[in-house]
Amino acid sequence: MNPFDEFPTREMANLSFLVSDIDDTLTLDGVLPAAVYAALETMRAKGIKVILITGRPAGWCDMIARFWPIDAVVGENGSFYFKPENGQIKRVWIDETETRTTNLAKLQVMAEQIVGEFPGTALAEDNPWRATDVAVDFAEDVEALPLTVAEQIRVRFEQMGATAKVSSIHVNAWIGSYDKLSMFERLLAAEYKLSVDDILTKTIYTGDSPNDAPMFRRFFLSVGMKSVTQYDMPKSDLPGFVTDGDGADGFMEVAEQVLQSKKNQS
Repeated sequence: MNPFDEFPTREMANLSFLVSDIDDTLTLDGVLPAAVYAALETMRAKGIKVILITGRPAGWCDMIARFWPIDAVVGENGSFYFKPENGQIKRVWIDETETRTTNLAKLQVMAEQIVGEFPGTALAEDNPWRATDVAVDFAEDVEALPLTVAEQIRVRFEQMGATAKVSSIHVNAWIGSYDKLSMFERLLAAEYKLSVDDILTKTIYTGDSPNDAPMFRRFFLSVGMKSVTQYDMPKSDLPGFVTDGDGADGFMEVAEQVLQSKKNQS
């Protein structure tokens, strides 16, 4: 990874998509600062598409799609995307309702068993608003456990037949082979008639943890927050650049450069 101050400024001027994780990328200590919200709003006003990609639940994503200054949100690590459209919310799911219901019931059994096996963990407080996955909390509303424990939980989910990824606060698990990238590709094709290759030099992705790896691998203009360095990730899964600051502080390093490049164009 290279320091963000080595990011090619000539590429910044061509950006048309800002794609980002939320937790510990746009937030800092669990809070979304006003400066970040304003930066997203300003980017959209300057013609940049703002798309958020998160492990957070459908219930949260509905609110985000309705009230935040964004163009779309991909949630539950790629299970769906929600997009504001003509005053309503367009919802696109990877699985049909019956499949989602069946899989969620299986996942809830797995998660309850795993919480019983790993002292100090808990079912994440946002689970009631999830439609397709479950989250085990190891660092949000419980006393933070080592990342080695989170990795053990991930492996345990996979032993039970689920797909699982570690975020900065949760281990998320779902049934299926989709991820953040696959749903983003579907969103691009359906809503913008574009492929990732079409926007590869015009998109910056910001994230902070292993569940961002599919996006880090695909976008060479990817930026990790400083905390990404704490994870034991294969080199191929790492972002191209890393910020000096953590969370929202790191994101604002990126946002300020993006907005300055657009200002210089005008």
